[in-house]
Amino acid sequence: MNTYPDNNFAQRTVLTIYSHADDEVLPAAGTLTLMSKAGWNVRCLILTDGSLSSSSVKGTRHQEAEAAGKIIGATYDFYAFEECNFSTQAVIKVTEEAIKLYQPDLIITHAPQPEKYGHRDHEVCAIAVSNVATRKNIPLWYSAPPVFLRGFEPNFFVDITSVIEEKIAAIGCYESEQSKAFMQLDAILVLSRFWARELGQKDGYFEAFEISRQCVDASYFTALSNSKKLVLN
Repeated sequence: MNTYPDNNFAQRTVLTIYSHADDEVLPAAGTLTLMSKAGWNVRCLILTDGSLSSSSVKGTRHQEAEAAGKIIGATYDFYAFEECNFSTQAVIKVTEEAIKLYQPDLIITHAPQPEKYGHRDHEVCAIAVSNVATRKNIPLWYSAPPVFLRGFEPNFFVDITSVIEEKIAAIGCYESEQSKAFMQLDAILVLSRFWARELGQKDGYFEAFEISRQCVDASYFTALSNSKKLVLN
């Protein structure tokens, strides 16, 4: 069973699996940055090559992703699935291979959404990754969709106020996608503030997740206790 070990154990790994390059930074750049700063190994797996992106230059999205990775402290793996034309079975195979290679303590992926609201690729990815994480009993978080929040029920919120500038910079690396409304600075800040207001916070910026699966051992509570003592001291 995958658990959260204390700081005396091996480095923890978070594996994100998303359909397109930029899907990882929009909902989770702040959280991934905080994880990286805390010593986590952050691996981002991107399924498609961005052939249907706004840029006509092949490989642009992957180059932009690597630039974003330098800001958030993440390492990327790219696949070349055809956008809007890959299967759940293909993603299941890729996910199983990545788990075998990286042995993640946590997986983050798209939140499942009804097709009339969500992107087809996001839905296929979410179904496939959920299937593998469930079978292998790996903690799984769903990140917030960039638009159309129907069906997304967050139950875990991360205060990213201290790294909001890194989130903005990471999203800004995707210059080829800047024409999209949800990539604009005001949209990024408004959504981050929206999650803060959901918690009754007057100030600050947050990212929201829906925990699908979580499993911890006794050391998890020790780590929480120790972190609180450090803050108090």
